[in-house]
Amino acid sequence: MKCPNTLALLVISLSISDGSSFLVPGTSNHAAAMGSLKNRVSNLAAKSSEGDDKQPGEDMNPVTKASWYAVEAFGKIFAPMNEKDDDGSFDESQAPSSLKETLVRIQSDNDRQYFLSGKVDRLIYDEQCIFADPFVSFAGRDRFVENLQNLGSFITKYDAKMLGYEVSDDGLQVDTKVMVKLELNLPWKPILAWPWGVKYAIDESSCLVTDHIESWNIAPVEGVKQIFRKPTLKL
Repeated sequence: MKCPNTLALLVISLSISDGSSFLVPGTSNHAAAMGSLKNRVSNLAAKSSEGDDKQPGEDMNPVTKASWYAVEAFGKIFAPMNEKDDDGSFDESQAPSSLKETLVRIQSDNDRQYFLSGKVDRLIYDEQCIFADPFVSFAGRDRFVENLQNLGSFITKYDAKMLGYEVSDDGLQVDTKVMVKLELNLPWKPILAWPWGVKYAIDESSCLVTDHIESWNIAPVEGVKQIFRKPTLKL
């Protein structure tokens, strides 16, 4: 899960990793909830020494690693039933037949904020496309799509404003920058906000995206602080 939601969901996963959940009505107040959340960090860290995914760096924080796997698992449990939109401009049941079509479909995905809505055009991606963000990297289109579609349970509101959208001269790379704001489904309703970008690398022969690389204009620790604070922004 991970798009701009990854950092938020990493921490949320700590709250549900032992069978309890902040998502259930009637949970404790803000201070008690945060205390419980912090206490679970050490428990997950002890369980995070295993994992078969490639990580961006060898010094991956074990708490981060544990949280990532936990949220992926719990996302499946709370997965909403999503229906894909089809605006009729192209057939999303087929892979793109040209580079031009791939570029149009990437634009369409961004127009519907796929990284927050979960409505993603899966067939523009190679089956073994590399998906990476500042925390984790893995190969596999279906896993990425499933993670995106499972995010709805953790986000109550969101807003995204496109700051930049650039296509390389040869059409084989797209770079985006988006200002993202999202409210998490926690008792104190924290709001996370930071610029988030994606680089899409497209294979010339297949016209499929082979790399989906995210970048964040915020230090991970600052993002975590936003989760523990009461919101200072509004959506």
